Amino acid sequence: MSDPHDNAAPASLPTLAGLEAFEVAARHRSFSRAATELGVTQSAVSHRIKALETQLGCALFERRAREVDLTDAGRVLADPATQAFAALRAGVDRLRRGVGPHVVNLSCSPSFAIRWLVPRLPDLAARHPELRVRLDADDRLSVPGEAGIDACLRYGAGGYPGVAQTKLADERIFPVCSPTLGARLRDPADLATQRLFHDTVLRAHPGRIGWTRWLDAAGVLDRVDPEAGPRFSHAHLAIEAAIAGEGVALGRTTLVAADLAAGRLVRPFALELPSALAYWWLTAAADERPALTRFRAWLLDAARPD
Repeated sequence: MSDPHDNAAPASLPTLAGLEAFEVAARHRSFSRAATELGVTQSAVSHRIKALETQLGCALFERRAREVDLTDAGRVLADPATQAFAALRAGVDRLRRGVGPHVVNLSCSPSFAIRWLVPRLPDLAARHPELRVRLDADDRLSVPGEAGIDACLRYGAGGYPGVAQTKLADERIFPVCSPTLGARLRDPADLATQRLFHDTVLRAHPGRIGWTRWLDAAGVLDRVDPEAGPRFSHAHLAIEAAIAGEGVALGRTTLVAADLAAGRLVRPFALELPSALAYWWLTAAADERPALTRFRAWLLDAARPD
């Protein structure tokens, strides 16, 4: 026997303006702050919510002197409203940023964008002229599938929850410097007379290899101060300073390969350490659009060691 509710018409929704006013007011616990976010008067917010309460036949807020609290009915509606409007805002944001079968909205760190990705975009265009990449270079941990971002490239240990992830390549860490400076370095202990460059991104990550670990592995930690030298907010700045001949930086395989091949940088010492960190391609777990699949395939091919 079929359930009589199976063919029941879905419940009609109240007005969108009322639901939006409720969602914003519920987040802020304030009609005045909701009015500021919506760009309307506080009176307009109050009227919209009152109309919504009339449509639903129940009170959603307990009004107080300077703030409002949700009633039991308001708490039932708050989470679904927040999730629904978050999805709507993300969809609108993607439309404004550009979305389509051939568009990839990509977030990645500035260092990776400057030193690896951007120089290779002409190759992507030659292989996949149909793809359009919109690049957001930012260290913030964006979530793929939210806020208009389709995919992220991030440096870390992997194991990111709730996303599909692919490691681009294993990384190795070693000192790099200009050819002129490199010609004067014979032994790791010679670094005691040089400026050591540090980048502070992921400085506290337990898997990160800094000068302390490299100097210790080289057996000269007691002769070279691992904390000496200037600090930079991003790895690409430390690498640029090394190219300019101002000192020695710790290079990551991915970020310095092109400079080594072109002779802008050299490796003064053979010692290298394998890194527990790497660059990762992240997408929403259920997002298998052809544009993302093609971009990922190109990315993995471009990241293969020579």
